This record gives sequence, structure tokens and C-alpha cells, in this order.
Amino acid sequence: MKTQGYLLVLIGLFSFGVSGQVLVFQQQEPQINLENWIDMGFRHWKNPQHRKGFFKYDSLYLLSYRDSLGATISATPIFNLWAGTEQGNGGLKYQNSRGLLVTAGHKGFSCYAMIMENQAFLPDYQTQFIKSHGEFYPGTNAYNQQNGMVPGGGRTKPFKNNGLDYAFSQGGLKWGLSKQITVFGGNGNLRIGEGLRSLFWSNHNQALLLGTAVNITPHLLYIFTKGRLFDLIRKPKYANVESPYYKKGYSMNALVYSLKNLRVGVVYQTIWEGGDSLRERSLSPWFWSPIAGFDRFAKNRVSLPQWGLVGHYKPISNIVFYGEAFFRGVQKTSMSYQAGVNYASNLKGLFAFNVNLAFVRVGSCFYGDNYSLSFTTNNLPLGSLIGNGTQEILLSTKLTYRRLYLDVLMQYYTSYPSKNVLFRPTYTAEEEVIHTMGEFGFLVNPITQCTLFALCDFRQGSSSLQTLIFSLGIKTAIFPNRHVY
Repeated sequence: MKTQGYLLVLIGLFSFGVSGQVLVFQQQEPQINLENWIDMGFRHWKNPQHRKGFFKYDSLYLLSYRDSLGATISATPIFNLWAGTEQGNGGLKYQNSRGLLVTAGHKGFSCYAMIMENQAFLPDYQTQFIKSHGEFYPGTNAYNQQNGMVPGGGRTKPFKNNGLDYAFSQGGLKWGLSKQITVFGGNGNLRIGEGLRSLFWSNHNQALLLGTAVNITPHLLYIFTKGRLFDLIRKPKYANVESPYYKKGYSMNALVYSLKNLRVGVVYQTIWEGGDSLRERSLSPWFWSPIAGFDRFAKNRVSLPQWGLVGHYKPISNIVFYGEAFFRGVQKTSMSYQAGVNYASNLKGLFAFNVNLAFVRVGSCFYGDNYSLSFTTNNLPLGSLIGNGTQEILLSTKLTYRRLYLDVLMQYYTSYPSKNVLFRPTYTAEEEVIHTMGEFGFLVNPITQCTLFALCDFRQGSSSLQTLIFSLGIKTAIFPNRHVY
């Protein structure tokens, strides 16, 4: 009966749409969009022509309504269902993720909400990474680590023997108050910065944010953001069923100057103390300043700032060079940078090709030198998932022909001695890792990015067993196969 229910949902995905423009959410797109420095994932999708048969559902969500004033609301199932085998590790590996995505919008206002339920038996390297970033619970004489944290997902609980069971919800909004001012917020996987993932904020983060973007001039954009972060450290004293987590404040300011082919900016962000592992207290009043620099008045209640330059340059229409360079305070050992290039083919016809190459270096104390004021949330670094003290090469390519595609991600990284940012040193990056994922698939439905796919995942680490897993499945756009750790 359960399987029949899933089949009915999948059939319904292409059966009950209503024509017209639809506000869609595709934040986790397979290839990054380098045009937008800050991207919440909202897209306005319009069917350009009447299509017949199966293809008439290419631009329709499961349910979609548009009123006479132009307001829209839509809903669609989201899922990631796959199964496979891991060489040298007996037993079936699979992921069973399903949920609902709702979008709504009117004129300059857009919002979305989604809820997900997941059960999975993942490859060993993923399971080990997830469990090494789990919650710290207070015991009689010490803290113990339990469960795990799925990047971009949620906290886990045990499922059967070595499986993971987790659920999470996300939401976000963007509201253009005027041509000059836009407000955005939510707890979704917001993408900020340059490249496949930025050094200072990557889209695996789930943190409650509220920000404002102000167009000072047609070329000059000012952004300030406030947020609440949590690391998974339970407080021993509490009044409710479960104690609250260790709370921190997050503040980011950016000034970005853009021309037709050039974009440069400066970023300044800080972490603010909201108590300790025993008790919670209010953030410093200086936290609420929309202007960078007032953190210096908070003294020991705020971290050293991460500050740096970002930018990209487009010499011709299909090539973008981008980079970031950062410090934490004035510490030389915190120096971090990223340099990359993205090429998108402008071939006419049915073929399309995209390649992205980046080199990333993270300083030994860039995300902090202890847990109390570290640049982390949910026990994960805000930027590179591997954390302090790593050097990484990322190569991402995608080739498409009609509805067929081949998506390849290759990663090579090394690590060197660095500062630990977890409450207890439960995770240490391997000294050297080679990692390649190749995905071949068929695009069933463009608006939901629903694909049938076959995946090969190979990983060889200096201190872990070799991973080779083959899997088959079906998924929507919320679930890219990009486990870069």
C-alpha cells in the first residue's frame, strides 16, 4: 500500500496542473547561477507555447492557482527515492525522502515553505560524517555525542541498525518594498557569494535570517543581515521537555559594486555570544546595528570578524572568472581564498555544456579557534563543510542533450593541522581524499527538475575504506547529489 501511494503521488505530479505563470523554487540547481550574488531560489516559470501530450505538463506544478490580480499559489510533491549497493559493504543502501513544497507570490512578494520526512541507509563515509557532527548531550560527568546532523537537512535519530531517520522544514520570503529596498528572510538554504559554495556562507546552512538589500545607486548594493545560529549542544538546565541548544547571533554586512561584466564587493561578518553551554542570555545591544564595525564595542562578547573581498569578471558572454579572499581579524593563519572559472557553452542546437573549476584554501583558524564564537551552525562550518585547514580542488561539469544529461563532480582535498571548532573534537578531516560522482539521467519534468538517474560514487580517503556505490533513483530539484566531504 505504501508503494502504491508513492506511485499515485508521482502520477499526480503530471496530471492536475493549471496553466499559467508559476512561481517555482529551484534553489539547489545542478549548475550554479553566477549572475546573482545572493540567491533565494525563486524563479518565475512561464510556458512559452501550448504543448500537447506528455510535454504539456513541462511547466506545471501539481496544483497551481492564479487569481485575477496576478497572485499565485502552487504546490508540488518533492522526493528523492533511490537504492543501490556499496562495494565491500553488504546490505542495501537507499534513501526514502518525500515531502511537499508550496510557493506563493504577488507582484514583488515571493515565499515558499516545505516539509520533508526522510529515512536512509547512506554510504559509510556519509554516515560517518553525519554522526561525527551530532548533538552533544550532558551526562553525569561529561558530554556524550548522539545522533547526527545531515548537511542541508536535519537532526537524525536512529533507524533500524545503522540507518538515519530525520525530518525538517524550511521557509523563506523575498519582498521588494520598492525599487531600492528588498527584504528577505527565513531558514532556507540561502546561497550567498561566489562559486559552487562560498567561503563565508554556503547553501547547506539552515539558520533563521532576516536581511535587507538596498540599492544605493543602480550599480551599488548594500546588504545587511541578522540571524540566529544554534550549535547542537544541549544545556543541562532547562524547564521544558528538551533543553535549548547553544545559541549565537550572526551579523553580515556587504557592499557590492556591479557593472555589466564586473562585480566586486567587500564582506564583513561576525558571531555574537548568546550565553554559554550552561545558560542563555541576551545578545549585546550593539548586535542590532545595521552598519559594520560596531561589534568592536561589544569587546569579548563578539568574535573576531571575518572580512574580505569578493568578485567576478566576465570577459565574454560564456566565461566567468570569480574569486574570494578573507581573513579572520588580522591573523595570518586565518587567510582563506577561492579562485575559479565557469564556462557555459553557447552552442546552438540541442547540446549544452557547462564546466566549473575552483581552488579553495581555508586557513587553520578561519572558522574560529574554539566552539564558543565559531562560525558554525548545527555543528557545521558556515562555508566549506570540511572546515579549517583544508585545500580543495573542485571540478563540476554537466553535458545535456535534449532531456538527457551527464553530471560529474570531482573533488580532491588535503588537510593540515588546524583549530577544532566543535564542542568536542569528534571530527578530523582526512589528510587526503579523492572523490568523484557521476550521474546520468533523464529529465522527466523541467519545472520540478524531476529526473530519473543512475549514480556512481567513488571515494578514496587516506584513513578510510574505499567507497564505490552504484544506485538508481528518481528525485526533484531540492536534492542534488553533491556530498562534498
